[in-house]
Amino acid sequence: MKLNPEIEVELIFDDKELDLSTRQADIGIWMRRPKQLNYIQKKLIDINYHIYGSAKYLEQYGHPKNLSDLNKHKFISYGRGTPSPVFNPDWALKLAGKDNKKIKPIMKVNSVYGLLLAVQSGVGLAALPDYITASIPNIIRVLPKIEGPKTEAHFVYPQSLKDVARVIAFRNFLYSKIKKWEF
Repeated sequence: MKLNPEIEVELIFDDKELDLSTRQADIGIWMRRPKQLNYIQKKLIDINYHIYGSAKYLEQYGHPKNLSDLNKHKFISYGRGTPSPVFNPDWALKLAGKDNKKIKPIMKVNSVYGLLLAVQSGVGLAALPDYITASIPNIIRVLPKIEGPKTEAHFVYPQSLKDVARVIAFRNFLYSKIKKWEF
């Protein structure tokens, strides 16, 4: 933004895809490959998921030592209503269940940030993207060697904005920052 102060940036955080063809936004950063094939789409980064709990919750209910310990814990999962930002949102519920059956979550939340808040509050364990937990105190990765499915983040914009300077400048800025990302 210092390089291009004339560019106005408005961030819209939403788990559903905005319609870029009707100019609800110039660009999108989506956690899945866009369904609309007429958009220009470039992969930004892989996002890693792990199971997390709050220090308060883990102190009260104990730290799982192996996969079978997970079925003794309360889980929060991604709820219905909007598309999940991860391909397989129930992967942690399946890991915790017996005989390849999912355990029933104690709570469902329809946003990733809502999942984080529920975990922070000590409601239970949840599968969260590593980037959202990085600077949050008292959030602990449970069974760190167990990884969830990777989710691809995509930089997306309509063909009509292919040669627009503000889109090119923002794309270049974003990719320069992504190179430094350590998740």
